[in-house]
Amino acid sequence: MNPEKIKEDFPIFEERPKLTYLDNAATSQKPRQVIEAVAEFYSRNNSNTGRGLYKLANDASQAYEESRKTIAEFINAEKKEIVFVRNTTEAQNLLASTLKFEGDIVLSEMAHHSEQLPWRRKAKNENKEIDYLHTSNGKISLENVKEKINEDTGLVAISHISNVFGAENPVKKIVEIAHEHDALVVLDCAQSAPHIPINVKQLKADFITFSGHKMMGPTGIGVLYGRKALLEDMKPYQVGGGMVGSVTKNNVKYSKPPHKFEAGTQNIAGAIGLEAAVNYLQDLGLEKVKTHDKQVSQKIRENLNKIEEVELLSPNSSILVSFKVRGAHPHDVAEILGQNQVAVRAGNHCAQPLHEELDMNGTVRASPYAYNTESDAEKLAEAVKEAAKLFN
Repeated sequence: MNPEKIKEDFPIFEERPKLTYLDNAATSQKPRQVIEAVAEFYSRNNSNTGRGLYKLANDASQAYEESRKTIAEFINAEKKEIVFVRNTTEAQNLLASTLKFEGDIVLSEMAHHSEQLPWRRKAKNENKEIDYLHTSNGKISLENVKEKINEDTGLVAISHISNVFGAENPVKKIVEIAHEHDALVVLDCAQSAPHIPINVKQLKADFITFSGHKMMGPTGIGVLYGRKALLEDMKPYQVGGGMVGSVTKNNVKYSKPPHKFEAGTQNIAGAIGLEAAVNYLQDLGLEKVKTHDKQVSQKIRENLNKIEEVELLSPNSSILVSFKVRGAHPHDVAEILGQNQVAVRAGNHCAQPLHEELDMNGTVRASPYAYNTESDAEKLAEAVKEAAKLFN
């Protein structure tokens, strides 16, 4: 990994050369290869998919389906198991609105709102009970998993990596325990897909969701993976054009997955941009990306540990670092950092129940990626020192 060389692929750093961007858990920057792939589609191949018999339309349809194939290979799935959506939030809502199962729902305290709220609404609408898995040292507690997941559980929805703690949860063991009780598992990979290899055959989750914009892809494109048999049993989330086999006044026959879940004109350019992002990440090597991101995070931890007023929340080996500065509101810290051209996230990170559990009004989160360097970690620490001095 050569982050300085990688940074040359990102036009935003040419436009803003002094920017230290450490808000990648919210959204990542886009390399030239992704931007050009989207522009090339609109310039050379723009047409609606699946609706035209002329060559341009066929080329657009082929490019769109080739993107699906690339994403499937990226996570070791079958092409028919990949549904394009807008983002992780839409994928979770699609499942919660459509999936039928007996039993109650188990979530985690650390869950992002988009992972938690769709299932809470489903529980309320269908009179299902909800229980929450506790957190221990920044990860879901396996001991608590064994207590909470039982014969009454119908579905378990968890994060692969928490967007607050940045640590990888013991998902293989959680999936194993859930399946022992015949419960379905929905795995939120919004924070893991950008950083670590995902293999659905090894993880064995029933459904996986992630967003393109956090992994160098465009906004407005995301992925729902579902086991083929489960997708075939599910009814469409939305109905309209492009997802039907035939329609009469008295009857409708829907297409097979994945197309029956993709009503209307899709984000074709977004899918093509996501394919370019996946190719870019694979060229870098996700294992190298994972190692690099952990190294930069470790450097951030080491630097912040030297500041007396700082309290760290993220455990060792995490891919991001959440922290507090004594005497300062997280938003005030982020403002000071921003004045020093260090971009971080501050607040509850769409995980308000977790922060209430921790009795905190929020945290500051620094989340590095492939183009961040150890000098970025040092610049962050210097700005945090300034904030700590100002408020203490």
